Amino acid sequence: MDTIDYKTFDKPAAIINELKEFFGPKCSGIKINGEPNTFFNEPKKPMKFCEAVNYSFNVPIIMKENILDCPGARRSLGFDRDSDKLAKTISKNAHMPRDYIRELLNDVPVINTTIKNILMGITADMGENTIPDVYIIYTRPDKIMKFIHTLTRMKIKPKIPPYNLNSICGSVFSRAYQNREITISFGCPDSRKYGGVKNDEVILCLPNEYAEYFINENSVT
Repeated sequence: MDTIDYKTFDKPAAIINELKEFFGPKCSGIKINGEPNTFFNEPKKPMKFCEAVNYSFNVPIIMKENILDCPGARRSLGFDRDSDKLAKTISKNAHMPRDYIRELLNDVPVINTTIKNILMGITADMGENTIPDVYIIYTRPDKIMKFIHTLTRMKIKPKIPPYNLNSICGSVFSRAYQNREITISFGCPDSRKYGGVKNDEVILCLPNEYAEYFINENSVT
């Protein structure tokens, strides 16, 4: 099985508890254009996308375009689509050829949905009206190993981009949301500096349609 119909798996956000039990506590349910309520805190200062993800592991937050302070994330989320400008910035910071960076960026999807808000840190008690689109998870390599083993039995291939430009905002989040692919990343310098990714952690983005499917499959092993 290569793909599944995600509409079949619209379940309450309580699935996040089971994901945390398997992967660990750093698991954030994320929804684009959700209906915010008093549970969600709006940052008072600009934040990077990976920084917001790390924050949302503990406190539900709502991100909007005016808060997002990161050129890579703004491209991945479709706010600024100028790849040449971003390639120039990355080339300067990473000391890599601009044309090569531009080529790599072509493999990083840009979300086509017009984004009004992004709800992060969805909790199990928020109910069926706040079902995540995807889950971003920081977890240990041995958990990823077991996860991939389960995916093999399910005949599902995760996407592991060889180059981790914009690792959280682009390589995992925009790819998982836009292409509906399970994505895994080893991080990038910014995600480890601002996003709180530890030296022994790997990043996983799991579309909602696969979450219950994985939990059910893994529970019988």
